[in-house]
Amino acid sequence: MYLTILTLGAIGHVVLWVGLVNRAHGLGLGRQWVKVLTALCCILFAAVPIAVAAALGRQWTLPPADAAAAVAWDYLSVCAIVCVVAGIQRWRWFLHPERRGALMSNHTAQISLPEAVAGPLTPPGISRWLSRLPGNQALQLCLQEKQLAIPRLTPAYEGLRIVHISDLHMSGRISKAYFERVVEAVNQCDADLVAITGDLVEYDECLGWIPDTFGRLQARDGIYYVLGNHDRRVRKDWLTAALTDAGLVHLGGIWRKITIRHTPVILAGNELPWHRPAADLRDCPGHDARGLPLRIVLTHSPDQFGWAQANDVDLLLAGHNHGGQVCFPLLGPIVAPSLNGVRYASGTFRAANTVLHVSRGTSSLTPLRWNCPPEIAVLNLRSASQS
Repeated sequence: MYLTILTLGAIGHVVLWVGLVNRAHGLGLGRQWVKVLTALCCILFAAVPIAVAAALGRQWTLPPADAAAAVAWDYLSVCAIVCVVAGIQRWRWFLHPERRGALMSNHTAQISLPEAVAGPLTPPGISRWLSRLPGNQALQLCLQEKQLAIPRLTPAYEGLRIVHISDLHMSGRISKAYFERVVEAVNQCDADLVAITGDLVEYDECLGWIPDTFGRLQARDGIYYVLGNHDRRVRKDWLTAALTDAGLVHLGGIWRKITIRHTPVILAGNELPWHRPAADLRDCPGHDARGLPLRIVLTHSPDQFGWAQANDVDLLLAGHNHGGQVCFPLLGPIVAPSLNGVRYASGTFRAANTVLHVSRGTSSLTPLRWNCPPEIAVLNLRSASQS
């Protein structure tokens, strides 16, 4: 019995503190507060097992020898319950109906950037060392060609082609050449729209990269973006001005009506909880009997899925969670900075008439990925009646 509690308690201890860190990063707090909460959780994550071991001493069997040992066993028991509940919850998420009905097909092509780009993709130091670790996929860019079933899609929108990229995190830890190759790959996709869902630039020094990267993106009907939490690390006015000069359209907090193939489309942005407000869709045209106009919203966090459903959105595009960035066999992702934990780490989801696509991210601040390569997602919209 005690071995079971010890084993489940140890796993539950990890689940508990990682889960708290995940949710702290989804609250929309200021960067300093997030750092403080993360540091506090890390300290307790390391200190509590030491305290438990000290309290139990050599008495690792039940019943507890004294009050301190009783508290230690109580903590382990709570963690064991957390482990069991989290396991059941993850299994329910895996089987949840929202995971079905949206993705019709997914074809993956891999671009090995070290072979496609002349010169180093990471600077000397830790970044280069990390990039060379066995199994690290940080530079193994995937082109994901996906067919998405959209419930109210009319024939006018059939085959609408959206390239979705997210979380580029231009910081200098991965070279400019990487992002130039990303742009080349996007431009070869023959997109109607390019949608960028936040965390574009980390440092002011990288704003000068924008003309040769984002500025060279091509799509028939425009390049649109929203900001993420990491974009608060640079001057917002500088960033948006540079992106505007590069030809990109900022959807933060607004909606606009555009025409694609002589058919109306509503594009909107939701940058909550870091940049307020979200677009107010109460005044934009509602769906008519034919399902027109299509409503597409760009957001950074998939936590806005409920907001999208409440606002009758057809397609919500998000990123932020990087797919977990490190995914373990059977367990999948562990870390995802979301109020929902790893539920929406990446992939496609459907609730009623709203489809959510969550990108794994097209890069990352830390060049370290296992079982979770960066992606460019090419979304081909199809009628749900064909699924």
